[in-house]
Amino acid sequence: MEIKYSIDTEVLVIGSGGGGIKASIEASELGADVLLVSEKKFGYTGSTFYPGVPGWGMACVLFDDDSEQAYLDEILEAGAGAANPKLSKILAENATARFRELEEYGLEFAKISEDEYASCIPCFGKNKRGAATYGLDKIRKVMWEQLMTHDVNVRNGVTVVNLVVRDGACVGAVVIDETDNFCFIKAKATILATGGACGLYKYSLATGEQVGDGYRMALEAGASLINLEFIQFIPGITKPVSKMLFQEKNLDVFPKITNKDGKEFLYDYLPDGVSMEECLTQRAKHGPFTNVDVSRYMDIAMIEESKAGRALPEGGLHMQYSKEVLKDERHTITSWLDWMGSKGIDVVDEGFDILPHAQGFNGGVYIDENAGAGVQGLFAAGETAGGAHGADRLGGAAIAATQVFGKIAGQSAAKHAKGAAMPDVSTGFAEQYASRLMQTQGGGVVDIDALTEEIREIMWHSGSLVRSAQASKEGLSRLEQIEKSFCPKAHFDAGADIKKVSKLRSLLQISKLLLTIMDYRKESRGPHYRIDYPDMNEEYEGAIVCRFEHGEIKLTLIDPAK
Repeated sequence: MEIKYSIDTEVLVIGSGGGGIKASIEASELGADVLLVSEKKFGYTGSTFYPGVPGWGMACVLFDDDSEQAYLDEILEAGAGAANPKLSKILAENATARFRELEEYGLEFAKISEDEYASCIPCFGKNKRGAATYGLDKIRKVMWEQLMTHDVNVRNGVTVVNLVVRDGACVGAVVIDETDNFCFIKAKATILATGGACGLYKYSLATGEQVGDGYRMALEAGASLINLEFIQFIPGITKPVSKMLFQEKNLDVFPKITNKDGKEFLYDYLPDGVSMEECLTQRAKHGPFTNVDVSRYMDIAMIEESKAGRALPEGGLHMQYSKEVLKDERHTITSWLDWMGSKGIDVVDEGFDILPHAQGFNGGVYIDENAGAGVQGLFAAGETAGGAHGADRLGGAAIAATQVFGKIAGQSAAKHAKGAAMPDVSTGFAEQYASRLMQTQGGGVVDIDALTEEIREIMWHSGSLVRSAQASKEGLSRLEQIEKSFCPKAHFDAGADIKKVSKLRSLLQISKLLLTIMDYRKESRGPHYRIDYPDMNEEYEGAIVCRFEHGEIKLTLIDPAK
């Protein structure tokens, strides 16, 4: 590989989702020169701009009977001992101010009257909290205007290959630019906001490039990851449209769920004493799968039916409602019916197919209170950052975290940049640094597209919602075979699929890491379900932190409160 040129910036922001946008605005607000790079077209990537959702829902304190302390208590209860209380407190105490800033930008959150927001009790919550703003076109327009107003330099079509670290400090990144040239972006401070890794899975509610690039780059740079096994799986529609969010609050009107043979299979998975009505009533209270109540049997049943070959051709199980749902006047039901109707889905006469999809990572790069990633000059925000959420994550807290920690990351990066000189690092050093990361002990040029799909199949069967020691072992065995066949540097030297190389590197490294962590946690907690260890075990209370040591992954179970 040959780096053709280099450019300088004070703050480099990698990723243009909610966290990256907020970080860019705040860094610029403090006078920093900011370059925001994104792999895809602005506003069409990541979880915050995923096209299968109607808008942004943000949890914050808006009602008199709610409080920041109640918000914090609910975050920690849902976190089941895996959240960092200091980070959770920052989230709870700052979410409302960030909500008001979004309103100042021009976003309009739904109201049922002039003085009252349209709200509900969020997933895993106990108090009515926050509100939603609808229409991704409106959201991207408002956020773009803010970036332009703050004179942020935005470049789309840029693929980041790796961070560059010298003497323990992050000094920028090697990227492939819009015309497939290698470039070294030298920066005083770098913010990772690349999103999560739901794109590792065959069925996901995320754009395809979300394969854990930020997690991989952070590990290579010397940072730690936390809570990576806690992945939200949420029902998504597979037919008549695909990869669209299903909104669960209607499940308490008891739709019929059948497999390809027309059988109502849920009854086969319910233990004695648990009725279908109880299961679905509990399932209506939260979108993501969790182990904390009997709702879990619905998702487990769908996954097991799918694995047994009893799903419909597009992969889902069929769901159909009676006409009674049309008489339900709750806002959550009427808005859902409108949303489904806008997509051409008739929930009563025709029904639709659904299956749990990977929807969000609750963990990520383990940040401190300043959004620092433990490496000088490196910060993280959005779904890339971890620690504020634990096992389960409150509904609406993901968007809140993008704004709270996006602001902190932007301000921290700007302050760091203003107090530092531009790194004295040559293009030659960056080229050699990247080449070392890309070189492997064998392997060559491979069919990246074919291996990408194979890895997604492996992760779906070995590391999705139903997990076990045997599944992890089988998945790791195949991933290691794929890894031996693949040499990133050989692709660069041959000029073959160069923008896809980093994606395959992330797919391989993060998939292997996830299966290793899932095997390590021998219990079921939050969204982490082990069919061979179906109960929670106090010995595993806490958070699993991982990092590279001497080229090997080291896992440590910690108490994040200490």
